[in-house]
Amino acid sequence: MSLEILSQASITLISASLSVIGGLALLLTYVKIPDFQTSVHRLLVFLTIADILTAFGYIIGTVNFLTLNDDQRNTTDPMCEAQSFITTFSSLSSFGWTSVIAIHLYLLIRSHRNFEKDRLVKAWYFTIGWIFPATITTVVLAIKKLGRDTHGQQAGTGLWCWIKLDYKDNRIHPADIRLMFISGKLWEILTYVLSFSVYMLLKITTFLERQRNSNYSWGRVKGTDLRDEDERFCFTWLILYLLRLWGTIRFFFAISGDGSNQKITNADNILKYFHCAGDCAQALGNFLLFCVFDKNVRKKYGEIFRRYRYDRNQNVLLNTSESTNYQTTFRIRRKENDAM
Repeated sequence: MSLEILSQASITLISASLSVIGGLALLLTYVKIPDFQTSVHRLLVFLTIADILTAFGYIIGTVNFLTLNDDQRNTTDPMCEAQSFITTFSSLSSFGWTSVIAIHLYLLIRSHRNFEKDRLVKAWYFTIGWIFPATITTVVLAIKKLGRDTHGQQAGTGLWCWIKLDYKDNRIHPADIRLMFISGKLWEILTYVLSFSVYMLLKITTFLERQRNSNYSWGRVKGTDLRDEDERFCFTWLILYLLRLWGTIRFFFAISGDGSNQKITNADNILKYFHCAGDCAQALGNFLLFCVFDKNVRKKYGEIFRRYRYDRNQNVLLNTSESTNYQTTFRIRRKENDAM
């Protein structure tokens, strides 16, 4: 096994594992901290679940790849197909929930109305975030196109599986290129454009409001459950962009079909490492943005930790006291028995 494959596998496994841990920590934050339980953070929970699935799928795909011999790495096995289904669905779901969060925030700020109890809006959110991705992924599975690149190029992926590709004149078949767009890249690019546009509109709106009222903040928007710290959601698109940009560039390198261009080949070999680290790290990025860099969340966790230490110290003192009382009682009774 080459050093290149081992390096890419190590990067993927480390990044994906940290992302799973970060995602679970973000979910725990939502459960443990009441201030975190707002409508937009509920949507963030769904995004985090999708991102955890993506990271978990990449762990499965990478471990599976490492267990195969050279011939098997150019074929589609059941584990590869299962992993491709998980990560294709979860990636599409991640794009959907990222877009939903952007739309939801824009509606809150512009309309001063919380859509928490609007069943029609919630139905649209769930359709975009779960049903639409599940439908696309199921269709691709049904036509037996989930799998591994038979040329061993991992076009648009790392060591994991995505679309089973056919080649024509040493180029990816046009039908497979369309399928890769439909099953991921088209929605990813649309998410970049939509979320960036909406968040820029929100930043402009916030800036104009503060020109009229210096005390304006998101936490003071009437009819919503927003917090001042929720302005950091305007950077969600940036996390997505910085983490997944490398894979998108590699995707366009792959479909260009210009394998004879040494500069593109060299660039692709470098981008593979960023791709392996970035594609599965969104849950970790969101954990850092919304938990680690949020001073109120850090303060709440500090209070929980101090309370835990206090309760633990009290239990230790109580157990020590009970043990001391027991030993004292035992010695008294022993002396009484000796006296008799």
